Amino acid sequence: MITQDSIEALKARLDIVDVVGSYVELKKAGANYKVPCPFHDEKSASFVVSPAKQIYHCFGCLPPYQKITTPSGYKEIKDVKVGDVVYSVDGSVTEVIESVYHTSEFDILSFKTSLSAKASCFTQNHDMLVIKQEDAVAALPYLRVEKNRPLKFYGRIKKIKRHYDLKIKREFANNVSVGDYFLYPKNRKTVHTDFLDVSSFFEEKSFGPNVDKIQKIKIDKDFMWLAGFYVAEGSTYRGGIKFSIASHEKKYAEKIVRVIKKLFDKEAKLFYRDDKKNSLEVTVSSTNLEHIFAELFKKGAQNKCYPFWFNSLNEELRESLFKGLMDGDGCYSRSTYDTISDILADEMLDLAISLHKIPTCRVSEASVDKNGVNHKKAYTIYFKKRDSIESFFEEIQGVEYLFIKVREITNIGHEELVYDITVKDATHTFLANHFAVGNCGAGGDSIKFVMEYEKLNYPEALEKLASTYNFSLSYSDSKSPRVRSGIMEKIDAWYRYLFTKNPQVISYIKERGIYENSIEKFGIGYAPDSNATISYIKSQLFNMNEAIEMGIVGSENSRTFARFIERITFPIHSANGTIVGFGGRTITGHQAKYVNSPETPYFNKSRLLYAYHHAKQSIHKTKEVIITEGYLDVIMLHQAGFTNAVATLGTALTPEHLPLLRKGEPKIIMAYDGDKPGRAAALKASKLLSAGGFNGGVVIFLDGMDPADMVKKGAVEELSSMFREPQPFIEFVLDEILSLYNLSDPKAREFCMQDAIAYLKTLSPMLQEEYKSYLASRFGVSPSLIKITNQVNTNQNTHFIDKNRHKDMWELSLIKTVLESPEFVDQILDVLDPSLLKFHSLEFSLALSGEFSHPELMAIAVDEQIKALKDEEALKAELISFLMKHYEREYKKVNVRSDISFEQKAFYIRKFKGKIALLKKGELVTFKS
Repeated sequence: MITQDSIEALKARLDIVDVVGSYVELKKAGANYKVPCPFHDEKSASFVVSPAKQIYHCFGCLPPYQKITTPSGYKEIKDVKVGDVVYSVDGSVTEVIESVYHTSEFDILSFKTSLSAKASCFTQNHDMLVIKQEDAVAALPYLRVEKNRPLKFYGRIKKIKRHYDLKIKREFANNVSVGDYFLYPKNRKTVHTDFLDVSSFFEEKSFGPNVDKIQKIKIDKDFMWLAGFYVAEGSTYRGGIKFSIASHEKKYAEKIVRVIKKLFDKEAKLFYRDDKKNSLEVTVSSTNLEHIFAELFKKGAQNKCYPFWFNSLNEELRESLFKGLMDGDGCYSRSTYDTISDILADEMLDLAISLHKIPTCRVSEASVDKNGVNHKKAYTIYFKKRDSIESFFEEIQGVEYLFIKVREITNIGHEELVYDITVKDATHTFLANHFAVGNCGAGGDSIKFVMEYEKLNYPEALEKLASTYNFSLSYSDSKSPRVRSGIMEKIDAWYRYLFTKNPQVISYIKERGIYENSIEKFGIGYAPDSNATISYIKSQLFNMNEAIEMGIVGSENSRTFARFIERITFPIHSANGTIVGFGGRTITGHQAKYVNSPETPYFNKSRLLYAYHHAKQSIHKTKEVIITEGYLDVIMLHQAGFTNAVATLGTALTPEHLPLLRKGEPKIIMAYDGDKPGRAAALKASKLLSAGGFNGGVVIFLDGMDPADMVKKGAVEELSSMFREPQPFIEFVLDEILSLYNLSDPKAREFCMQDAIAYLKTLSPMLQEEYKSYLASRFGVSPSLIKITNQVNTNQNTHFIDKNRHKDMWELSLIKTVLESPEFVDQILDVLDPSLLKFHSLEFSLALSGEFSHPELMAIAVDEQIKALKDEEALKAELISFLMKHYEREYKKVNVRSDISFEQKAFYIRKFKGKIALLKKGELVTFKS
């Protein structure tokens, strides 16, 4: 491991402006530098580099309770996952591609607006989408400041339709002012559906034998009105639903009776209650409807809501929903609606905006009146008829928004953990519950920047920076890499020079269709005869032992010889861009067409992918990686624009490749030759990847072609089409298994079925069930004949690809801290035993014993979602919190134990109480004291 002293010395050498500036062009902005975020394709300069603090940051985050708008309703940010769908600033849907959480140094700001007195909260550095008040006044003629009078709104001028030059600005939350405007998109893509499927809402035991379940409901104006009225005035009872209204509202009762009969063919009855003179109830006796309405609209006035996607139905249906709500609990004379449901209040704001109404929500806090009556927290929605300076509709670049004035900004202090998401949409925006905002970027120091930009883990980033700044790292044990002399880079430069002097190899490369810029990009060189290489190494005074260790030279019986003789060379890099080996192709007809460097402390072909250092940026942007069989395939694919292509190094894909492939969770496309070895390699890789839960598929090249051939003949569009539609891994494996057997032979069919089922058992239960029907159709048998009786996952690569077992992020963070900061090990071991970890004690033990090359630890090291604790203070705080909970649990356990004597129990109680007391004072306690 790299020593901490060495790391600190390297940090002192680094200047963040130099480091970041070597990757992107920085522009001075006051005391800082700004640039469009290099981690997102943005045009606005929202990425800030601070030379004084030696940090960078991009945007901010949200407290865990802040809600986000999704097509299925409102979710707290902490519950939003990768793959979820949210809305972007223009109202279009976009996929969440990253979800992050971390501790923040910034306070939380609470925003209240003209739309809602309910607060929306963000960190001070979060990226807000805003129309500054001064920009609105400059661009919109109906907003005017006259002399010393306050800003006024002129509705008559606004009625004149014009297009205004308004631009949405990105500002840190700290730079937003009262009077600025946030934006809420009016329109979203309309959901077109004629029926609501409710077949899954029932419990079979709740029905008699002759009761027909309602399977679907026709979505029309009557149903939408009924839905709104039920949310306002309805409830369930055992065996039915009811509506409680005032006796003078008989017209609504009669409408309910008519609609219930039309939609469900059920009879509704009216009851005038004796105990409530002015009360009228409409009841429908139906267990069907009880289940449906409870599922759709929830139970209890505080929980009442409706499916959020109702707000995306056509305007006529939305108007009916709104009318039902208002008829039930609204006040038409005051244009208000009252509710104690937090969710319903937000849903109605969204619904009103979509109907071009101008709503605002006031909040009445829970209270007890002078008569001792408890009043729950309540929300009143006001629907304004006209635009005003507070809220008005206006278009920006063809999208209609409700402009929402910022009324109040309050610093509400610090939140320990904050969350954010990154979305696929190019605008990098999402809709919170009350307005649209930007999404999260990143922050950290020089090392963190290189980790993020180069997609490296912590040790790799350190080595990359050390190499760039000519700094020698020191290591704490003999197993760790020694200071490198640069011999690989010097040999590579010599090979490249020799290439330029050899017309034969230049001719061969150009015949293959490789351009000059590709030769330079991939460092193609030429290795001469063995004597020439040995002589060069001696003439340059290189250390021969190091040349042997690095795989440049071999040694046998006191004889040294070059590993690469009369071959075109392709340098092979680690993920951080350091040359660790070479591949060589013969041009003299040698029996071994390709050779690679031998295994060395730096070169392990089972973990490396050719050109990954070139491809990783593209892989992380496109969320897709193309894996081929050869160097030339990769070079030609990059030349054709497929810059996410890599290759295995003369070996099939192995479990040890998987941690590298998991970085960024890209879709995997295996691009293999259609010959027998190629198909066999594709089959093996597909089994491994599908069992590991990877998404992707296989592209097989037929008629003796390979990717390089297709690029050379100009079939780039055809290639692109093939890569867009690969055959999914599981289908490919099953088809290949079937192709290996003579299916006209009953015995062979039986063996084939056993082979296919054995493969299915390596998959998750859900995928097993899903692909039973596919296998049955290929066999031409009923799915019921596909029996997967043994549900135990027989995957042989469990240690590498087990994604389904529980992962405890606290424990994983502790392990990553040990990997990246080994100087903390003694402090941890003083207070913590591996046995205290519930889920990852094995990995913790491996980390403590220095087994850093173990696949489990490699997987943790490359997992970007696992964050190491940043310093000793943070580690101490986390350990105190963990140990406090542990000893409190032990104290409770010993209190109820009956298998020990009173004296023993008293001893343990005193012991645990003492430890808890010390921890509360902020002192760590030894584990075995």
